[in-house]
Amino acid sequence: MCGMRTRLLALDVDDASHLQAAYQVARECEMINDGTSDVTLESITAQLTGPVALREAQTLVFDGQAPVGLLGVENEVDGREIFIDAYALGPQRRELLDGLLARGLGHARAVAAATYTTDHEYADAIVSAGFTRVRTYWRMILVPEGWPRIEPQAPDHVTKRVVDGESDQRLLLRLRNESFADHFGETFERNFEDYLAQLLATEGCDPSRWWIAECDGEPVGLCILDDSKAEFDESYVRTLGVVPSARGRGIARWLLQCAAADAVVRGREGLALTVDGRNTTGATRLYESVGFHTRQQLDLYCYPLV
Repeated sequence: MCGMRTRLLALDVDDASHLQAAYQVARECEMINDGTSDVTLESITAQLTGPVALREAQTLVFDGQAPVGLLGVENEVDGREIFIDAYALGPQRRELLDGLLARGLGHARAVAAATYTTDHEYADAIVSAGFTRVRTYWRMILVPEGWPRIEPQAPDHVTKRVVDGESDQRLLLRLRNESFADHFGETFERNFEDYLAQLLATEGCDPSRWWIAECDGEPVGLCILDDSKAEFDESYVRTLGVVPSARGRGIARWLLQCAAADAVVRGREGLALTVDGRNTTGATRLYESVGFHTRQQLDLYCYPLV
């Protein structure tokens, strides 16, 4: 790909040294670009071994014995899109990025490809490869210092309960589909088996914190928390949604406050989430009003394949 000493290897997820090399490259890239990284060995392992990972496309690049490149590819959303993550280090970084992106696109059998980045040089490589920036997401954080350990009083007629069994898991997906029906990229309903498999494969998965909110006994919302950021003393809001007919009653705000109380009980220093900057429900304003602030902007780039 570049340089006489550079060699490409198919990433073997059963080889611990390959996963360690992937972690090393991904973490170092984020540290160089952002000055911080939320990549852990567990998170990169979950990404590369998860149910949507396109394993035949995943690649490591070495310069001599040093890992300098990583390509991760996921076949997302029922095969309609692939997600490409390319990382590269060293003086020939741009050439490496160009080659990894081309390699990822060469494995695509979907209708579109997508990738996220905060990295300006990676963004240049993405645009040169034909991707277009279509969306901006915000990584937000709430520092729950001073928050009570006890959950706040619920809005009138509203309760929540923990998901229990397959019937509730299917209900969780239905609530998710209804809550996000008007959001970017949500043009179809997800398959239950695929959705559950991805959820269970998430790093830090904790089904005891999958909540269903009910109003007068009718299910109207969901909140999914996990420990994917526990290494950084943070809890993570994976999904928060309220169906359109139940909005405006303070349910989402209450669920967030319950999540903050949960973080305090666990001794966490923060409660994190990621939100579409052009969210159609006003979620960003809600998060800011509760006390969240943006700590990173993440741009989404797409490439039509057909």
